[in-house]
Amino acid sequence: MAKLGNHIDERIIAEAILKTVSGIPSVQVPGEQEAELSTVGPGWRVWGVGVHRVAEGLNIEVELIVTLNQKSSIPSISTRVRRKIRTDIHTLTSERIRWINLRIADVVFKLKNP
Repeated sequence: MAKLGNHIDERIIAEAILKTVSGIPSVQVPGEQEAELSTVGPGWRVWGVGVHRVAEGLNIEVELIVTLNQKSSIPSISTRVRRKIRTDIHTLTSERIRWINLRIADVVFKLKNP
C-alpha cells in the first residue's frame, strides 16, 4: 500500500471511495467523459473523486449521478453515501475526515409504470 509518512496515498483513498460508492444502490460516479472532478498524481487520475489533504485531515469531494424513485430523496441518499464513505475510509486510515462534499452531477427519475 502506498504511504506518505503516516498517511495513505490519496490515490488509494480515491479508489476506495469509488469502490464504496459502486456498492451503494441508486448512485454512481460519472466516468471520465462526464466527470469534472478528479484526484491526480504522477501518471494517474481517479475521475469523479477529489481527495485533498490539509493539515487538519482529509477533505473529500465526490460527484454523483443519483437515481430517484417515488420513495427516495437526495437528502436520505446523501446521508447514506457520506456515512458509508466515512466508515470505509476509517478502515484504511485514522486520518480525520474534515468533510465529505457530494456534488450531484445528474438526477435520473425512475418512476413505476401505472
